[in-house]
Amino acid sequence: MAVLNPSRYMELLPIEVRSALTKVIELLNESFTGIWMPDKLLRATYHYIKNRGKLIRPTLTLLMAYALGNGGGLERALLPAASVELVHIASLLQDDIMDEQKIRRGVETPYSLFGPHTAMLASDLIIAKAVEFAVKSGDNDIVFELLNSSVKLAIGQSLETELSGKGSVTLDDYLRLIYYKTAALIESAMIVGAYSVNVKDQDTISEIRNIGRLVGLAFQIRDDLIDYLNIDSKNPGVDHDEINIVRILSRRDNNIENAIYMAKGLLNEMLDNAVKAVKNIVNNSTIADYINLLRI
Repeated sequence: MAVLNPSRYMELLPIEVRSALTKVIELLNESFTGIWMPDKLLRATYHYIKNRGKLIRPTLTLLMAYALGNGGGLERALLPAASVELVHIASLLQDDIMDEQKIRRGVETPYSLFGPHTAMLASDLIIAKAVEFAVKSGDNDIVFELLNSSVKLAIGQSLETELSGKGSVTLDDYLRLIYYKTAALIESAMIVGAYSVNVKDQDTISEIRNIGRLVGLAFQIRDDLIDYLNIDSKNPGVDHDEINIVRILSRRDNNIENAIYMAKGLLNEMLDNAVKAVKNIVNNSTIADYINLLRI
């Protein structure tokens, strides 16, 4: 199992999508230009914009728009894609505060650098900007979709706190948690990509929602496997008392090797189903190829 270099994700993208993603990064970098704020708050607000990850969520927005718009419509997907990433960034700031996370992506978190109050205010600013970008897209369906996913993220944060104090977390508990905490926003990222090119057919949207849910669940299972095995040099590993699929699956017989095998099987089954569903709605292999990068 390996942690893929972010450049591998970029190599699969059509040049039009790569160009659009560059424009999304520019939008993010300029999000708060011209707005005065204290230096600490400014640095906390820009922390995850500058120390960005693989940009998987906005990339999925752009890929869906590209596939359903037959290569066109990417300009209309820029603001929704930026909004999706800002919602994700705000959730990272809140997650850092709730988990007292000091290191993420190999660097100190805003929570650690500037304290919980500044990190909390930075997340408020970023959510407000995400809403602004969604509104500027000119499509109320995009606005409502991203607001709904933000509600689900908050529920996921609360559910994680509740389950952390529970004696035995079931697999159903875990899947519900990771849906709210991770999959819901990935689902919405793909939906707003469709909306941005005016795909509103409910059967198609339902299919995309299912694809996003499966990809999001698989994404979190993969992350949990990586964390459990401590193979990402940028992260210090996971406390094995935390909610993690390997720990849950190994509880009955303490067979870690079998639990890892089962988790990989579940992840790849979800990806199989997602790829099959993608092929039902788009005549384009790029999204399927991108999803397949999550395989283990």
